[in-house]
Amino acid sequence: MAQTNALSNSPYSVFGIGIPNTFTTGKTNALGGAGIALKSDNSLNNLNPASLGAMPLKHFYFDIGYKTQLYSLSQGAGSSKQSNSTFSNLAMAFPVTKKSAVSVVLSPYTNVGYDITGISRSIEGSTSFYTSDVTANGSVNSLDLNYGYNFFDRLRLGVTGSYFFGKTEQTEYNSIVGYALDIQRENRYNGFRLGAGLQYDVTESISIGSTVKLPTALEATQNSIITQDYDDAITEETSVKDFDLPLEMGFGTEFKFGKSYAVYADYTRKLWSQTEQESSLNTYKDQDSFKAGLNFTPRPGGLYYWQNVEYRAGVNYDTGYLNIAGSDVSSYAVSVGLGLPVSRSGSKLNLMYSYGRNGEIANGLIRENIHSLSLNFSLDGIWFMKPKYN
Repeated sequence: MAQTNALSNSPYSVFGIGIPNTFTTGKTNALGGAGIALKSDNSLNNLNPASLGAMPLKHFYFDIGYKTQLYSLSQGAGSSKQSNSTFSNLAMAFPVTKKSAVSVVLSPYTNVGYDITGISRSIEGSTSFYTSDVTANGSVNSLDLNYGYNFFDRLRLGVTGSYFFGKTEQTEYNSIVGYALDIQRENRYNGFRLGAGLQYDVTESISIGSTVKLPTALEATQNSIITQDYDDAITEETSVKDFDLPLEMGFGTEFKFGKSYAVYADYTRKLWSQTEQESSLNTYKDQDSFKAGLNFTPRPGGLYYWQNVEYRAGVNYDTGYLNIAGSDVSSYAVSVGLGLPVSRSGSKLNLMYSYGRNGEIANGLIRENIHSLSLNFSLDGIWFMKPKYN
């Protein structure tokens, strides 16, 4: 059902398989997306499977997220505003042994949603033109199975397997000198990807982490229905080129200052240029992401409610992976958030607001100003505890 609605309002989702989903589980959304070195010792962190090695025994994590985004689009003297709301993740994790745990996470991997009107095209062999309107929606989803193990109390290693599936739907309405021609295209994608991660506690206050995701190809199939005036509809299946996902490498650090402060910094590189994918509209380039976040808890374990609230802030910058008309589509965002305790077991309501900018007004490109709100119920249940009183 999530694939039946427009999950993005970005015109840049016309490229490839859509706009990558930047929302994930728990607290990391408000940390600018940083958290490769963050342990899953009190909530689920899906950025690094090795973090599961720190999950305490007899606990069960459940995380469900929801997001709302408001887009303000600008191109030249024109502008428009659009919005969308959808779920961002559904996840659970549980320990297998005293030193290992498993998690399962379902989330959109990319989102598609655009509405382009008034495209003027020339009719081959004549001086006349025809107009087209194009709408599209859908998503490619990721189902992740993660496993993490704790070695020697300081070193944690993890592996992950991701299954990608989903579809995007595009409808093109053409008006040619009073003659209507509509084309509906449905693209389906599926594929599998492997990855790994590690975390190491240098001291009690300093931790480092690293992740890698191997390159893979998503198999693509396309079904088209062509509807025209004065004739029957035509249905056909077309072979389309697989979409390649690049090699991804990430590095992160965590610095703790006492029990109240923690600072996170991540760097991620995606080698899109090695996929050698071609398009008449854009080229793919290597992508670099820089993320940093601060988490502050006034007095962890204090008697009063507000002493246990987590205050968060983050910032990130992304060089982007698209080059269109000679311009890179880069982005940045700043975020703030709260982690509100909802039980003594450690469950939290995680709230985040961010403001970001994507693209620029140059060479016919569009600048997006994006306001985002996310809400994550991060529940921590304790299982198999023997009651003290009958």
